[in-house]
Amino acid sequence: MNEHDLKSAMQDVMVASSPPPPMDPRAAVELGRRAQRRRQATWGGAVAGLAVVAIAVGAVLVPNMTGGGGDDVAQVGAQQSASGAPSVTATASPPPSVRPTPTGTDVPSDTSTPWPNGQTDRTATSGPRADKSVAVLNDLVSALPSGLKAEDKTRVGYPDYGPMTRTQSQFADYAGALEVWEYMAYTPVTRAEAAGVGKLWIQVETKGNSRRPGEACAAATAMPYPVDGTCQVVDVDGNQVGVVTGGSEGDLEQAAFHRHADGTLVIVAQSRVYRNSGHQGMAEPPLTSQQLATIAANPEFRLD
Repeated sequence: MNEHDLKSAMQDVMVASSPPPPMDPRAAVELGRRAQRRRQATWGGAVAGLAVVAIAVGAVLVPNMTGGGGDDVAQVGAQQSASGAPSVTATASPPPSVRPTPTGTDVPSDTSTPWPNGQTDRTATSGPRADKSVAVLNDLVSALPSGLKAEDKTRVGYPDYGPMTRTQSQFADYAGALEVWEYMAYTPVTRAEAAGVGKLWIQVETKGNSRRPGEACAAATAMPYPVDGTCQVVDVDGNQVGVVTGGSEGDLEQAAFHRHADGTLVIVAQSRVYRNSGHQGMAEPPLTSQQLATIAANPEFRLD
């Protein structure tokens, strides 16, 4: 086949083929509109699907946001696990921070219950601790020299001041593994064949106490009481007791301070007048300085 024969054959094929359709502008526009409508329908379906998904997710999340707490975390985790995403494991709320107490129990650090033995405040009103302040009063009464007597009285003209004889057991602080306690008692005293009512006051601070550091006059001047007092050291069988005598009349005029070998601090104080009692005072202090110091050094008052 030569070039002329090839050209003739190609012309015969073109003639035998169907001619192209005529160009109609209206038909072309209609075809374009149909294609646009198809694209819009496709996007609308996709948006509607997203809206359905968003509603479903909101139905899961909204109740959990309003509920709060660990259970809600567990519900969200369950939904995520079902969808194939990593699950979230709910954990219990962490316990409040605690501090160890000497008894080994845990007490919330917010100090909502800082007192030992189930107390609601510092004062023990019953039980062994309350009994110890009563024992302190009884030991004080037993230590009085002959002729001086502890005698309970009623106030005259001072109805709001309470009883004239009183005891109190009060928790002070922790000192390492120790509970530091203060046992206090006071009582009116009278002297045989002599007019007037005086006052004796005692406080035992158990070992571990630190409010009045030092011994004898060092502990006495750390109080500081009696008012404007001067201290002298009084020897009681080799024990050094600081005795403070007040420079002016006050509720307590003289006090003896003794720290025992185990750290227990005993303070014994006295006054010729029992103030706010309505009773006449004594002409002389109930005890001498030596007698006051002897009571403070008495080993009976070493308590825990």
